[in-house]
Amino acid sequence: MERIVQIVIGMLLLSLFPLKLLFGELLFSRYCKRRPRFGMRLCVSVVLLIILSVALYLPFQNAHWLLQNTLYYFLQFTISAALLAFLIDESVTDVIVCAVSGYMTEHIAAQVFELCFGFLKANIREGDVGRYLLFGSLQAVIFFATAAAVYFLFARNATGIGESKSLKRRMLFLSVATLGIILLLSSVRDYYAGESYALMAITRILSIFSCITLLYIRYDLLEKSQLESEMSELERVMEIERKQFEQSRENIELINIKCHDMRHKIDAWERQGIAVDPGELDEMKELIGIYDAAIKTGNDTLDVILSEHSLYCEKHGIRLSCIADGERLGFMSTGDICSLFGNAIENAIEAVSKLSNPEDRIISFQVREQKGLLLVAVDNYYTGLVSIENGLPKTSKGDSQNHGFGVRSIRRIAQKYGGEVRLSADEMFHLTVLIPIPAK
Repeated sequence: MERIVQIVIGMLLLSLFPLKLLFGELLFSRYCKRRPRFGMRLCVSVVLLIILSVALYLPFQNAHWLLQNTLYYFLQFTISAALLAFLIDESVTDVIVCAVSGYMTEHIAAQVFELCFGFLKANIREGDVGRYLLFGSLQAVIFFATAAAVYFLFARNATGIGESKSLKRRMLFLSVATLGIILLLSSVRDYYAGESYALMAITRILSIFSCITLLYIRYDLLEKSQLESEMSELERVMEIERKQFEQSRENIELINIKCHDMRHKIDAWERQGIAVDPGELDEMKELIGIYDAAIKTGNDTLDVILSEHSLYCEKHGIRLSCIADGERLGFMSTGDICSLFGNAIENAIEAVSKLSNPEDRIISFQVREQKGLLLVAVDNYYTGLVSIENGLPKTSKGDSQNHGFGVRSIRRIAQKYGGEVRLSADEMFHLTVLIPIPAK
């Protein structure tokens, strides 16, 4: 019985490295697309790792030190990477990058453990189950503490490499080179470990800082890629908005011309005594009044935006209360006015459209000067819970990566002119934009 316990503990200790490796890889693939039946696949992967780690250890017991250390750990890494590909539905490059990042996480934890508790290994006697359990438990504790730190520093906001082929090539090269260097240096260090404890300790510390540096480089590259992707998407959205604005302006001008002509025709019919049903005539006047009541704020671009959205609100039972001094927008470009105000009003319309009570379907819109600042305030009721993260509302839509660009666009425009965006929510949602008005 004691022999069986020793064998089981030995298998668990051998499988600690690949299991920690897979766990680290999963940290960096958190946002990757999971394959169907992920839970079942994960259970299968864990069982295979335990079996293969034991089977793989036996042929390398008496091998040359370079093969025993370098090739053995490389094969362990390859197996874990293959199982990661079995778990997530991403490109080979994404899988390799996540796998190497997980390897670096495990490597940092291993070096920290060896520096702090490496002496325990030499004091474990064969068959000493208690010390084996203590050794494995300490390894697990150090690993999970390290993994938590790495996750919050480098993996929490990692969302994948994206579609940039250039970035994919750089990340792949960096990952493969890192893996090779770590494997080779670790093997050489372990071979000469008995000659100088101080040198061994220094090389372990250098390994830790090297892995941290490489993880930071990876994080920095991904963050820049994400910002570039967002900027590209914002530019695309703004171009669409600009084209929509031009079309809306032409449509509203045409409608106003037609309504103006129709009103004169009705006046002519009344003067000429042409018989028209009074009820139909009043209805026509009311409809013409809706379209012919052009909004004048002092800024043509804002007039078109407000006119278009006023018509939509009128049609869908939404009350749009507007107080706007458009003359204060002279320092802003047409495209920025279109994007800022279009997004602000559309977000409010989307929110109030979900409300069942007609009395709550109200939007308050203000544009005015306040102590040398352009103040834009949009207030509206909403339903559900509003969560604000990093100064932006958390989107209620399923695809958080491809939605939420409206508020991001508003913030980008405000920052472009040296301003800021403030969001808050109580019984109403409040969007406030403050932009310094340049001195004339």
